[in-house]
Amino acid sequence: MHEKLEKEALWQFGGYGFLIAVTMVMMFPIYWVVVASTLPQSAIFAGGAGELPRLIPGSNFLANAEALAARPEVDFYRSMLNSLVIAVVYTGLALLFCSMGGFALAKYDFKYKRALFMGILGTLLLPTNLLVIPLFLLVSNMGLSNSYWAVILPWAAYPLGIFFMKQAMQSIPDSLLEAARMDGASEFQLYYRVVLPSMKSSLAALAVILFLFQWNLFLWPLVVLREGKYTIPVAISKIMSNDMIAYDQLMVASAMAIVPMFVVFILLQRHFVNGILGGAVKE
Repeated sequence: MHEKLEKEALWQFGGYGFLIAVTMVMMFPIYWVVVASTLPQSAIFAGGAGELPRLIPGSNFLANAEALAARPEVDFYRSMLNSLVIAVVYTGLALLFCSMGGFALAKYDFKYKRALFMGILGTLLLPTNLLVIPLFLLVSNMGLSNSYWAVILPWAAYPLGIFFMKQAMQSIPDSLLEAARMDGASEFQLYYRVVLPSMKSSLAALAVILFLFQWNLFLWPLVVLREGKYTIPVAISKIMSNDMIAYDQLMVASAMAIVPMFVVFILLQRHFVNGILGGAVKE
């Protein structure tokens, strides 16, 4: 018995040790970006090839941030505001569309439902590059080019989000909806008074996925937006497009771009795992 407990403790210790090692390896590039953002340009690659980069933070962060703000070709701080507005509005709108689409596909029977669902899943196979030209023509004809809506609307009904919500809403008992109908609830009241309150974890998990998707989107904003409306990925690409790359400013921009993603995940991480696993439970 004692040997069995020792063996289990060793396996547990080894498992935690492995997870800690993997986490440190994955977090190291992020830590280095944060450290490099506090160093002058000359100190970032001072170690040379084959040597570890400097891992102790410096005191040059504010100077690097001021130099980034003074760049004439791109207003990085305006691009942060643009990204924040677009990501927040997109997340709210996409949550609405995806939850309504998932509810309809999970709890209603109608003609061609399966074909519609297969068609929605099929759009996941289409690469973004293939959609750029038709979407650009559509957005231009609608007069939305170089606007926030040009970035928000094309993926508002996100196929992965609809699939995710459909799988999660299948866990809601039909008897619960029938009881609400017998109490006089309309179909829309079923959606926002019965279904949505029971889907908080799934909605939180999907909110993280949608926010990160929009925050990191690069190609489409690069095509449809112009100076003054750039998002963070586009602004960073403009910083890198010069012959002489200012790595100190680039690291400051990258470090600032990471912060909102961490904040969103930390705020919603309590629901994230439950929400991801929620779709695996079916009635």
